[in-house]
Amino acid sequence: MKPQIWTHHLNFSCYGARIGTRSNDSRALGELQTVFPPHWKLITSLNVDWQYSLHCAPPTRSGRKPFHTLFSNDEQLARNKDFARIVQAFEQDVQLAVAQKARAKVFVHAGVVGWRGRAILIPGRSYTGKSTLVRELVRAGATYYSDEYAVLDERGRVHPFARQLALRDENSVNRKLSFEELGGGIGKHPIPIGTILATKYRARAKWRPRVLTPGLGSLELLANTVTARSGQPIVLEVLTRVAKHATILKSARGEADGFAHQLLQQLA
Repeated sequence: MKPQIWTHHLNFSCYGARIGTRSNDSRALGELQTVFPPHWKLITSLNVDWQYSLHCAPPTRSGRKPFHTLFSNDEQLARNKDFARIVQAFEQDVQLAVAQKARAKVFVHAGVVGWRGRAILIPGRSYTGKSTLVRELVRAGATYYSDEYAVLDERGRVHPFARQLALRDENSVNRKLSFEELGGGIGKHPIPIGTILATKYRARAKWRPRVLTPGLGSLELLANTVTARSGQPIVLEVLTRVAKHATILKSARGEADGFAHQLLQQLA
């Protein structure tokens, strides 16, 4: 990265991860702030675990839009004339940075809802239908915790990571659902995990779950754990603890709306 004069800084912490953002444009930095991860807190320290640097070029004499460049540490993350694309790239990357650098927490790619004092955890990467299922579970009465990461502590409890739920349309474009549109309650406190669903959407599939052993359940979680941290001792300890005390169900499922009501009734 070429030397720059960064006149504006905005650093924050999230679950112990210290993230730095800096730019030559204060308004641009304010735009990045609108997509900081959930539960962030402003810090004054310049000593950070991950540094984002945003250079905004001045308008050109010809009136053409200039390129803006975003760096993640020393690597160029995005370069685009459309500033919305820069913000989108930052939002996706900064969540992963927090997941990698969080202290005493394990981040698993999963949707999470609360139901009667315990969490339902749905591990899975993108395009497995977990966000749609989370939405329908909340509409059926569950409490929203996350549609992206399950944040697990050393006791095996899951903490809220309640960002705006993102749903893909038929063109695979994300549409954010506001909390008002989502409805239902938003999780505020950590809760134990009662059920783990190893499931993917399949057209016309019927829910015929088999119960997995804690060992197989741990593997399902490990396969969706943030890669950079999967080899750390705390990861296996936490995942084993979670799987030991949860019911782990595996099956394909059909449409999320009917399945959500069926599942909550069964767990009741």
